[in-house]
Amino acid sequence: MKTRFLLSAWSLLIAVGCLWTAPRTLAAWNLQETVGEAAATIHQFKQEGKIPQSVFDKAKGVAFLRMTKGGLVISGEYGHGLVVQRLANGWSGPSAISSSAVGIGAQIGGSETNYVFVLNSDGAIRRFSRGGKVQMVGEMSGVAGPESEHDVFLKPKRSVYVYRATQGLFGGIAFSGTDLREAPDTNERYYHRAVTAREILSGKVAPPHRAQTLINALNAPYPK
Repeated sequence: MKTRFLLSAWSLLIAVGCLWTAPRTLAAWNLQETVGEAAATIHQFKQEGKIPQSVFDKAKGVAFLRMTKGGLVISGEYGHGLVVQRLANGWSGPSAISSSAVGIGAQIGGSETNYVFVLNSDGAIRRFSRGGKVQMVGEMSGVAGPESEHDVFLKPKRSVYVYRATQGLFGGIAFSGTDLREAPDTNERYYHRAVTAREILSGKVAPPHRAQTLINALNAPYPK
């Protein structure tokens, strides 16, 4: 009984520690590294057909999030990523986002998961671009996206489709109850001036040249 209590207490300390340090850690992260991670993940998803082409081609926006989880019984989870919007003349520049949450479950040790969100509605784009906190509940709850062109016709269309890769394993998964936040400090360092997510995603701020790796991955054709 005492051992179980100590494990739970230690797990709680780890989770709280993750969330306490996450804002400061995320405040210092390098968006260019995330651009490279997002580009590689999107390229791999397209090459392996994990996101059907018809789903990707109709997307109004795409978000990427790398989440890290650690703990024993009570787990701490935090991550960072980016969101882009499809514009009339191409893609917007990336706008930084971060996330943190506490969960309860049989999590032992740690894990790292890459998520790709396909944003299918103007409402989803507005929620991501308005700044502040976006809670993944209600209309914004991400559902497992279709994984084949056949599935596209069977699944009802939702505002947000979610795809993930964990240690080389791919698959769709529901994603809810998590808060996403704009990361203005990271955006300011990346664009060398104070800019809002709305300005970036609307195209008022031109994508920097170093974002071209991500834009190339977004524009890359699917294999025939």
